[in-house]
Amino acid sequence: LHFRIAASSGCFDGHFDGAPILPGVAHVALALSACVTQAGKARVLKGVRDVRLKRPLRPGDELEVLLTESPDGASVKFEIRCLGESVTVGHLLFDSEAELNRG
Repeated sequence: LHFRIAASSGCFDGHFDGAPILPGVAHVALALSACVTQAGKARVLKGVRDVRLKRPLRPGDELEVLLTESPDGASVKFEIRCLGESVTVGHLLFDSEAELNRG
């Protein structure tokens, strides 16, 4: 899935004046948004694990989010790339019980 970070995004407000970078929590939000888009349904996020921010993301960057779901559906490994370079990796952990109870 592809995203472009708008220079006007409120995510950059105060982070940091003169040299804006995307906050780490926004990296996780992009991965979660990609999961919802790919699956076509909302999931209950239980946590995140092993998140590594390898380099900053800036206004106007074009991103690709790659997802690999675990066989049991309890986690999704994500990688965010910018211009083919891996910039962020991690795992999203989901509450599989909440999935079952809603369906």
